[in-house]
Amino acid sequence: MGSFFSKEHGAAMLEYALLLSLIGMVIVGSLQALGTNVFDGLSGLNHAFLSAPLKNDLLNHP
Repeated sequence: MGSFFSKEHGAAMLEYALLLSLIGMVIVGSLQALGTNVFDGLSGLNHAFLSAPLKNDLLNHP
C-alpha cells in the first residue's frame, strides 16, 4: 500500500492536463480579442469604401 502513494504518475498527468487547459484558454482568449480587432478594422474599411466621394469616383471611372 505504501508504494501506491509514492507513485506520482497520476499527479503528473493531472498537472499536464491543467497546463494544457490553461494554454487552450489563453489561445481562445487571444483569438477572440484578435477577431474583434480584425472585424473593427474591416468595418472601418467597408465604411470608407461605401462613402459617397469614393463610391462616386469608382462609379465614374472609365
